Amino acid sequence: MHGALVAGLLMTAGVVPAGEMIPGPGDFRFQTIHKAAGEKEWPFVAESGMLSCIKMFGQRAVYFMPEETDSARAFNLDVDIFSMSMVNLGMTNILAPYDDTTQLIHRIAPFVTMGQRLCDQDPGTFVTGPEL
Repeated sequence: MHGALVAGLLMTAGVVPAGEMIPGPGDFRFQTIHKAAGEKEWPFVAESGMLSCIKMFGQRAVYFMPEETDSARAFNLDVDIFSMSMVNLGMTNILAPYDDTTQLIHRIAPFVTMGQRLCDQDPGTFVTGPEL
């Protein structure tokens, strides 16, 4: 059965609170991130931005929002490259050039992990330093 359908059934049955299935604006957690001087493995075109995490359908979803862009969409980060490419369909100006998917995963994996740790924080948290 499709995950969203199961989540909807559990929410309707009262097993899982609606806020854990369909998050609101206050449910995000944020952390400001910056490229360090001389960093060679920085995965993004932008020099800085915000990392965010939200729990959605029982999973942690991590996003990057570049600071130097007018893009209205956040870029989903995931080590599942197929899933990440489907969610970010049409967004081509976020990731720095990479040689292959192995290099891409190596670059983004630490940010996925850091973003997932954001979800351990209270909803609405804004981390300004490298605490995570």
